Amino acid sequence: MKYLLLDIDDTIAPLKVGGPDMVIIDSMGMELAIPQYIADWLKKASEKDIKIYWCTDRPPILGYLIQKTIGFETEGQLEFYNTKAYEWSKLYGIIEFCNEHENDLVVLADNLVERMTKGVELPSNLKTVLPSDATLTIEDLKIIDSL
Repeated sequence: MKYLLLDIDDTIAPLKVGGPDMVIIDSMGMELAIPQYIADWLKKASEKDIKIYWCTDRPPILGYLIQKTIGFETEGQLEFYNTKAYEWSKLYGIIEFCNEHENDLVVLADNLVERMTKGVELPSNLKTVLPSDATLTIEDLKIIDSL
């Protein structure tokens, strides 16, 4: 099985809202804009043999609003509470997920991949995709498909 751990801020939704060919998500009065090519890819990816999990510290309602607006399904959202250290730790949650799915491929798409994983030995089943720009490009999405 192939899992995609997908960040929201910047990775699929540039901080600069607006522009042509954007899907606008109304998140409790704040607008979030996702490029149309990413929205189209998410619809197609969720129909393939890939399970998508949100990998963000944003509230789960945001993921739900994105899914409802675009029209695709995810498997939920990772939790980032490190019970060993009693603190929030995104990387700990990602590694824990990889360990729970050790016979599967886990792809992490996050604009902070390099900063988050610097100097850390990652699980062998984890492949990281750092967006070419702050936001995933069409080429980045092709890389995810090819893994």
